[in-house]
Amino acid sequence: MLEKISHVVLLKDFYGPLLTQKQQDIMNLHYENDWSLSEIADHMHTSRQAVFDMVKRVQAQLEELEEKLGVVGKFQLTRRRLTEVVDMLDRPERQQADIDQAIKLLRELIGLL
Repeated sequence: MLEKISHVVLLKDFYGPLLTQKQQDIMNLHYENDWSLSEIADHMHTSRQAVFDMVKRVQAQLEELEEKLGVVGKFQLTRRRLTEVVDMLDRPERQQADIDQAIKLLRELIGLL
């Protein structure tokens, strides 16, 4: 469950500006401020069902954007590769092969940009 929440928050962080202000507000209240659907409904003067529908619709919209654009996937891959590079180069016993592999990974990352 926590992994799903983290995933939605990450999608929202990247694609949030493409949402309407109301969609952003509801997603922020629900995922970042941990408000219940009922609390959001009271705050927004709407029904709990309307908030539920909005959250589900926005989640689907964010997933669709990621499917089409893949920005979050590229970000996560870049982060993993950079961590690998740092780990390779940070070893006191590193070998030339580690340096060569780090350079190869960095070149792959340049290709993603």
